[in-house]
Amino acid sequence: MLLQYTDTHPHCKFLEHFDPKTDNIVAGEFLTTSEAQERQIMYDRLRKTRKNFVPSLLVIREHLPSGNMCIRWNIDATRVGNVARFVNHSCDGGNLQPCLVRLTGSIIPRVVFFARLDILDEEELTFSYGESIGRSDAHPCFCGTSSCKGVLPSEDT
Repeated sequence: MLLQYTDTHPHCKFLEHFDPKTDNIVAGEFLTTSEAQERQIMYDRLRKTRKNFVPSLLVIREHLPSGNMCIRWNIDATRVGNVARFVNHSCDGGNLQPCLVRLTGSIIPRVVFFARLDILDEEELTFSYGESIGRSDAHPCFCGTSSCKGVLPSEDT
């Protein structure tokens, strides 16, 4: 597998080979919300001193069938993760859809990606990181789509 920077996407990586049988599951550390908040503060500090530092802290909200509650899953793939942490953001929704999948008897779900449409060889893999919630120090977005909002979605964790 080859990960590379490009001139048009200096902070993004493209995957030359993506095996959906093994590379579609997000790996990382599950964190409590307070741990995720502490990490976000640390990562914000690191971003100011390290030009190419890009954290991979994913927050997913699982809405329960009752519609009255949701579970917040905080997954940090910055230090411990797999190739899924290099899947890029796209403001137009991208070509992948992240989904929570629970194996029978498992309390903790897995985050997997499913193709939203046919993906060509060497095509950039993307999904929407979420709704853009304004942070003054948000990372710039390089997705290049006609619907680009200019910054990556982020929130105060």
